[in-house]
Amino acid sequence: MKSKSIVLLSAFAVAPLSAMAQSNETDSVKTQELNEVVVEASNQRTSSNISTYIPMTRQKNAAADAISLLSQMAIPQIEVDPISQAVKTASGQGVSIFIDFLPATTQDLLGMRTQDVKKVEYYLHPTDPRFQGAHYAINFIMQKYEWGGYTKVAANKWFGVNRTEGEIYSKMAYKSMIFDLYADEIYLTNRHGGVSSTETFRFEDLYGAGPQTIERTSETNSSLYRNNSNDFALRALYNSDKARISNRISYSRTNVPHNDAVNSLSYSSELFSPTTATSLTSSHNWALTYNGNFFYTLSPKFSFETEAVYTYGKNKSNSFYSTGEALSIINNASEDVHSLQLSPRLYWQLNDKNSLMFYFATSQNWNFIDYFGNSPSHQKYNVGGYLVGAHYDLNLEKWNIGGEFGWAWESNHISSSRMSNNFPQANAYATFSPTDKHQFEANWRYGKDVPEASQKSPNMLQQDELMWYQGTPALSDYSYHRAGLSYTWLPSNKWQLSADGYIYMLGNRCVTIYSPTAPEGTMLRRYVNDGDYRSGMLGASATAKFFGGKLVAKLRPQYWLRKTTGAYASTRSELTCTAQLTYYFGKFYLWGWYMTPSHYQEEQSGIVERTPAKYQIQLGWGDKGWNIHAGVYNFLRTSWESSHQTLSSKYYSFDRKEFSTAQHWRITLAVSYTFGYGKKVDHYDEVSGAGTAGSAILK
Repeated sequence: MKSKSIVLLSAFAVAPLSAMAQSNETDSVKTQELNEVVVEASNQRTSSNISTYIPMTRQKNAAADAISLLSQMAIPQIEVDPISQAVKTASGQGVSIFIDFLPATTQDLLGMRTQDVKKVEYYLHPTDPRFQGAHYAINFIMQKYEWGGYTKVAANKWFGVNRTEGEIYSKMAYKSMIFDLYADEIYLTNRHGGVSSTETFRFEDLYGAGPQTIERTSETNSSLYRNNSNDFALRALYNSDKARISNRISYSRTNVPHNDAVNSLSYSSELFSPTTATSLTSSHNWALTYNGNFFYTLSPKFSFETEAVYTYGKNKSNSFYSTGEALSIINNASEDVHSLQLSPRLYWQLNDKNSLMFYFATSQNWNFIDYFGNSPSHQKYNVGGYLVGAHYDLNLEKWNIGGEFGWAWESNHISSSRMSNNFPQANAYATFSPTDKHQFEANWRYGKDVPEASQKSPNMLQQDELMWYQGTPALSDYSYHRAGLSYTWLPSNKWQLSADGYIYMLGNRCVTIYSPTAPEGTMLRRYVNDGDYRSGMLGASATAKFFGGKLVAKLRPQYWLRKTTGAYASTRSELTCTAQLTYYFGKFYLWGWYMTPSHYQEEQSGIVERTPAKYQIQLGWGDKGWNIHAGVYNFLRTSWESSHQTLSSKYYSFDRKEFSTAQHWRITLAVSYTFGYGKKVDHYDEVSGAGTAGSAILK
């Protein structure tokens, strides 16, 4: 779900320090003992568009990787989900992460040597072209070395959930060249997945028997899920004062040989007899990706940056559904994927206050899909677009004001269907920092979201004995507006506070609609544009450090209001809170995290979802390249239920509980060791896999 964010202002009194002074009198000198004055260096400061934080040594020692370090630092303007490893602004917007101004993926950050982090910078609307037009960015500034290399080996084992991870990262630098090598493997198996659902179908004329209302109950008797994935990557980076050239090649593979379930089915109608349904699903995906990043300083006023990404991949999926002799459905698919992205940017520093950035971007995707089984067909997709625009920024002593305007062209060629569209995109912002302890931001954004290629598939496939599903080639884009405010106050090293809020409006959203228009009067699920989505949020974040930074606490309460119109009209509000506490003792640390339950309707769906509370405790130790930590997650939850979903519409409704490993208790044990060789190395971004190719196969 897109997250967005109005402002809560907090005020706290700060008591000044004072010291006694020495006094002199005629003909005599009296001495007076001076009280000790302790001058504390600031580990944090902010300006109109940059906030800088210096991590404590104990935090760098305790952190296993870059995401862990961000979590330990408890920066008030960002939120780190320790479960999904997602990093967002406090109001839920995406944050781009860089290491020494080079883009980093989540997997890149796993190989980071956290002891080499000098400082962490958080940017609002950066104009530097190396940030690739990101609205919010985190940049790790690393310790520079002469030459040499290091290798990091890590392993992670889950108990209670059968998951094993292993990775190796190695870096070697010589003069202006840096070479990176990365490899990992993840294995997961689960026998506790499944669904417990009650579905209600309202048919107008089912199998010629006239109007029917049927309740279908499904309970999973047994299941098996198995996943094995691998990433391999190699990168060569040239870096100098005026140029940086990065070339990376990666291969990613994901194999799911089993996603199987056996369900008991019962019906409220005599048209169907109780039976057992078997669902056997598997998939195999791989992708080879080239990623090039090029930056050049052309002159003191001009610089140029571009990124080029090309991916070729293959996706295969097999699906078999059977209720014995009564019904057998086979939906298999094989797909070839080609994807190309190119995004050059030219930065022009007009003077010390004014700057311009001109950008162009294109994304082209070609998907060739063959469907086999009950509904064979061949589909060709050519989905692409172009974006041209300019960004202006005025940087005054305490103010930063800017905005950008661009125009996008979209083209969709799906089998025999052709569609095109064009629309503007715009944003504006203003930031104000009266001192290095206060920062205000106001922002507004307008744009359009584009449906996924799979949602536009013209193919119709059968899901089970009562349900079919189909894409909609004529599905329209949906526009959005977002306005937000935020305030950050950094009174001292002991306190970090922020408040924020937003209003978000999405029009003509994409949802799934159910109608009894499939073959023989059965139900059809398809994608349509229907209704609007509105949301607002008010939140605050406070971080406190006690006992010289040995105890760090963070609290994040939020109030949400969400409203939808159309087929799934509803209005809901809720209060959520996230809390985090870390205690450092010697080379050890104890960390705890808690998130309250949530209840909301999804942005692009009529489904109302309830998720339980999440909590975790972790004990760790770090020293001389070693990092060992053990954690226990949701230790009071023995149930495998991960979410409770409901949907209500004219012809179809359900009440469904999903079971998976996501919310079940587990114990984790992670060990990593980093060792250096040669002399010292220049640390820049660390290479990783790129993931498999995006798929347009109808789901």
